[in-house]
Amino acid sequence: MSSIHYFQRYSQPENVVTNNTLLLFSRLYNQSPFKFKLLLNELADELDLDVGVNFSQQEKTINSIPDGFITQESFRIAIETKLADNFSVNQLANHLNSFGNENAKVLLALGPSDMKSDQRKKILDKVKEFNSAKNFKVAFISTTFKEIVSIFRNVIEDYDFELSAIINDFEEFCINSGLIRKDEYRMLTVACGYTLSDNFKNNVYYDPANRGYSYCSHLGIYDNKSVRGIGKIENVITANLNEDDKLEIISTSNGQVTDKQKINIKNMICDAQENIGWNIKKNNKFFCVEEFISTNFKKISKGGLFGKRYFNLNQELNKLDFKNTKEIAELLKLKKW
Repeated sequence: MSSIHYFQRYSQPENVVTNNTLLLFSRLYNQSPFKFKLLLNELADELDLDVGVNFSQQEKTINSIPDGFITQESFRIAIETKLADNFSVNQLANHLNSFGNENAKVLLALGPSDMKSDQRKKILDKVKEFNSAKNFKVAFISTTFKEIVSIFRNVIEDYDFELSAIINDFEEFCINSGLIRKDEYRMLTVACGYTLSDNFKNNVYYDPANRGYSYCSHLGIYDNKSVRGIGKIENVITANLNEDDKLEIISTSNGQVTDKQKINIKNMICDAQENIGWNIKKNNKFFCVEEFISTNFKKISKGGLFGKRYFNLNQELNKLDFKNTKEIAELLKLKKW
């Protein structure tokens, strides 16, 4: 059984990417105009958009004081989406003519990588010239799909289950479409309260086979307000343990299953049955890591870990590369989330 996706797959023309991005924005706005405002304002520090309906009372007008007002400021965001680093300054400048008498005007350039500084300067000059001629205040934002995902996650809460599922699916779409690179250090964090000792013992984490996940280089195992261990993922194996004690491999993430991985999976299945009474012989996938290294990446925000969470380790630790998983584990002990 395959996972249901929120966003269209199997094609990546600009119109599909743009449609999926607009759908992402609309989902957030429908859930919370305030969080949508945080997302937009986080994209550019100079913005202070007022999104959503405002309620007020006893405001004086020219000839009267009505008991109450319900108002909404107008704004317009023009979006240009590219699948590669090929923005056209002239095309972006032409989009400036799409603005009218809106209170807030934003021109957004969205691509897989940061816009080149010389190109950004050229479009900023065009925007400045346009604003002076029209007496407008158009703000220009250039950002990436990765940044959209990061900010989106920052403005929602752990308990926003639907929004978490939506941004996970959007990120997976972006990764599969080549809009977010796969060569980053990315940690999937999962709750393992009942199984933590077995996870460490067998260097395996298991999950129902039909539960989706997106690209991750490392797996973090969480218990009692902290990520307690981290391991580099070797393989994600969907398998069944048959009556003859043979492991039937359904699928893998890298195509090769080692004897060590098979033994670890069998041991994990046995421990799950003996220690907590769970039968995981069928319809499960097993995240096999090189080794779970102890860490203590503390969660200081309210509540526990709901579902799962992804961390960009390069951003969290402000480091482009790491010697090994042990170095990551030590650095995470100095951080909180």
